[in-house]
Amino acid sequence: MNPIRVLLVDDEGQFVDTVVERLRLRGLDADGVTNGHDAMGLLPLKPYDVVLLDVKMPGLGGLEVIRTIKERWPDLQVVLLTGHGSTKDVE
Repeated sequence: MNPIRVLLVDDEGQFVDTVVERLRLRGLDADGVTNGHDAMGLLPLKPYDVVLLDVKMPGLGGLEVIRTIKERWPDLQVVLLTGHGSTKDVE
């Protein structure tokens, strides 16, 4: 059985490093990037099962990234992360 492939996208680098390390220790195939542009560069290269995506990031934010993901890879599962958002952000 192949490990679950996870991409974590968050602008807090230490958080990304820590979570990716913990996911790998649990047998997941995890990658992490700190901005939306890097995420969009990785997505065509590897068939991820799930993207953990910060909503508010400088530059290309999570809401723009999820729109592109759902256009190009409609079956890809996305979990939105935020420390200060509301449900209005995703409507």
